[in-house]
Amino acid sequence: MQISLLKTVGIMAVFLALAACTTTPRLPPASEEEQSASVAKFVTCLDKNVAKVDDRVSDASTIAAALVEGPCAADYAASKETYTRNMSDRERIMFEAKLTTTHQVAVDIVLRHRKGAKAPARTSPQDAPSKRMQGD
Repeated sequence: MQISLLKTVGIMAVFLALAACTTTPRLPPASEEEQSASVAKFVTCLDKNVAKVDDRVSDASTIAAALVEGPCAADYAASKETYTRNMSDRERIMFEAKLTTTHQVAVDIVLRHRKGAKAPARTSPQDAPSKRMQGD
C-alpha cells in the first residue's frame, strides 16, 4: 500500500513539473497595417478630445497626460496591445519603459491645438485636468 502511495505522489509530482514547464503560446505579431491603424485611431482620439480637455491654463504636458489617461486611455491601451501582442511579459515591460513618444505626440497635439484655436475654451484654473483628476 505504501508503494502505491509513493507511485501516486511521484506521478503527481511529474504532472506538476510538466505543468510548470508549459509556456503561454505567443500570438503572431501585428501587421504594419494593424499597427498603423491602431496609432491612427489613438491620434484621432487625441485630436477629437483636445479642445474638450485643454483649459489653456495648465501646461501642455499636463493636458497631454489628461488626454492619454482620460478619454483616449482605451485607444492608447489598444494601440499598445497591438504593438506588444507577441511579446513576453518581460519584453512588454522593457517596451513600455522605453516608450516616450506617446506623451510627446499628445503634447504636440495640444500645442498645435493652442496655436490654431482662436479663443480659450476654459479659463478657470479650477477646471484644469490636474485638479479634476485629483478629485476623481
